[in-house]
Amino acid sequence: MYFKIGEVSRITDLKPSVIRFWESEFKELCPAKSRSGQRVYRHSDIQLLLRIKTFLYSERLTIEGARCRLAQQAFKSDSDMQKHEGNDPVVLKLLRDVKAELQELYSMF
Repeated sequence: MYFKIGEVSRITDLKPSVIRFWESEFKELCPAKSRSGQRVYRHSDIQLLLRIKTFLYSERLTIEGARCRLAQQAFKSDSDMQKHEGNDPVVLKLLRDVKAELQELYSMF
């Protein structure tokens, strides 16, 4: 199911301009586009917006701090990856590479 930005704005209690700004700041937040070019958000996009909102507004993190927190939460362990993605060696290698890159980026801050 897809939601337009106005619907997402009402659900998350965020202004559309804030949502669009966060899209430019958080690469994980990348809504699809409809045939007419409108942003369309999935349930997972809304969940991500709510997590970012919590980091920035409730926990009072900076945008960079919120990025780091998202990176920390991305992959907790290899066992989590196997549980969610099965035993496909190609997928596991890709996830391990992404995890290593995120950990390297996180260690810079």
